[in-house]
Amino acid sequence: TLGTVSVMMHYSMVHLPKEPMMPRLADSRVGFFSITQEDYGYDSHRTEMRTYITKWRLEKKNPSLKISEPVKPIVFYIDRSVPEKWKPYFKQAVEDWQIAFEQAGFKNAIIAKYAPTVEEDPNWNTEDATVSSISWLPSTIENAYGPHVHDPRTGEILEADIKIYHNVMNLITTWYFSQVAPLDPRAQRIPLPDDLMGELLRYVVAHEVGHSLGFPHNGRASSVFPVDSLRSKSFTEKYGNEASIMDYGRFNYVAQPGDNARLYPMISIYDKFATEWGYSPIPEAKTPDEERPFLEKIVRRQETNPFLQFSNFSQYDPSAQTEDMSDDGILATELGLKNIYRIMDFIIPAGTTKEGDDYSMLSLLYDRVLQQRARELGHVAMIIGGVNKIEKHIGQSGPVFKLVPYERQKKAMNLLLNEGFKFNPILVKRELLDLIQPFGNVDKITNDQISLIKNLLNDSRIQRMSDAEAKAYKGEKVYTVSEFIGDLSNGIFSELNEKNVSVDPYRRKVQRALIEELGKKINPEKPAQQTPVTTGRPTQAPAQQTPEYTDLPPVARGRLVELKNKLTASIAKSKDDITRYHLQDLASAIDEILNKKK
Repeated sequence: TLGTVSVMMHYSMVHLPKEPMMPRLADSRVGFFSITQEDYGYDSHRTEMRTYITKWRLEKKNPSLKISEPVKPIVFYIDRSVPEKWKPYFKQAVEDWQIAFEQAGFKNAIIAKYAPTVEEDPNWNTEDATVSSISWLPSTIENAYGPHVHDPRTGEILEADIKIYHNVMNLITTWYFSQVAPLDPRAQRIPLPDDLMGELLRYVVAHEVGHSLGFPHNGRASSVFPVDSLRSKSFTEKYGNEASIMDYGRFNYVAQPGDNARLYPMISIYDKFATEWGYSPIPEAKTPDEERPFLEKIVRRQETNPFLQFSNFSQYDPSAQTEDMSDDGILATELGLKNIYRIMDFIIPAGTTKEGDDYSMLSLLYDRVLQQRARELGHVAMIIGGVNKIEKHIGQSGPVFKLVPYERQKKAMNLLLNEGFKFNPILVKRELLDLIQPFGNVDKITNDQISLIKNLLNDSRIQRMSDAEAKAYKGEKVYTVSEFIGDLSNGIFSELNEKNVSVDPYRRKVQRALIEELGKKINPEKPAQQTPVTTGRPTQAPAQQTPEYTDLPPVARGRLVELKNKLTASIAKSKDDITRYHLQDLASAIDEILNKKK
């Protein structure tokens, strides 16, 4: 049939090592993939969960040397499927990790080799379970991944096969353009030159190699460098633009024209630290527990050097986000938006380089630039109601969780009101829009603004703000839900304070959206009924959704009453008919929300 696909499957079975590797106990302060086992042999009146990191077995060829070659290095083969022009960059990406292993006491711990040709070895195959490889996949998927196979007894990594999808080049092209085009003239024409694309692929491959070495994403690493350091050529040449290549920091959009700072990540200070912690031999220790004092000395360096900290990505911690940059998300976004506005002048030249092509690349570049703007504003939104977390263990001083200070939350809100919710004509150049769409320019801007409103009114954020108020010390200033909603409403309706009120099409849509979203908090929609699926087995009814009992419904009601009064008073000040009709309509909409029967 038309839906039939033939797939060739390959299975490999190999013996696990006869002598198991001594495992290393995991530590939440250092990022490693891990395995967990239940241990009933401890006299602690409960089942102990023993978590071990996944790592390759590396042993020194000469244990007496501070830095020795390993008995058996980690070897990655660059598969035949990788295009010839990219192979040197892939090889370099693998061997970029050598410097990290030197900090763990190993020289040439990881090497890359080119796969043998068919003539050299007709039986060689990446599917061989004893071969670690990097392959190139012909696919429209914009991604890459770096898994590994490990011994379930010890966490020893036995083999890894990294896959790079062809269309990841499209992703990193648009990322690079939308983040740093004003900083690199090579990025101002699409397609990017091969030497630049090679370096960007090197970054992608090195990141995936990190996963295959046992390292997960480190959400903290892109938010520890100061802004002035990210704008420094000497600093970024030494450390890159994030403390770990395992974060999602991407490219250095904080830098400004003339800074000459490095623009993409490299194996950096945290990567070396984590490799030292996870891979350093500890010959004095004969059991995982005996290793702990030695490892604790290494991890305690985090207390004096925040560049060494680790965190998983977080939904509440503004210092553990994806795609962010620097230890000051507000200033970073201000600088990033300056680059966004500069990039608007490059979109048409970059997206129209080949005569005879359609305007699909132009449209894609424009969309990706708007996405980058929304992403940077989202980093600022996370500050509101944010809670910073620093991984700590018993014996370390200070709290694990700290509320973002009041003043910083207010500053974040001001930036969102001035940059996120106000229309900037730079973003809607008529000469660009007339090439890619017949209409919809208002939606392109306001859809992101509406998403930002929904993000800000997220129940989890409101709950955190209510909790912060409840546990505040006497005299401690916290950003309350009431003040937050008041700032949001007053900011989005700032036109009502003018002597003559005029509301543009972009603002009208955002104002409607705010009232609608606040209305949903007062009169929440009922969850859709789910129909149980008959399977012939006993079933359990789906859990019913319980509404959040937060402060938002009463606050939203009170703020809407205030807003209705301001709208009514402003109708007579309307500068034009559409503004008057708009204000009248919003006042009526608020009436409907406040008087809706339950």
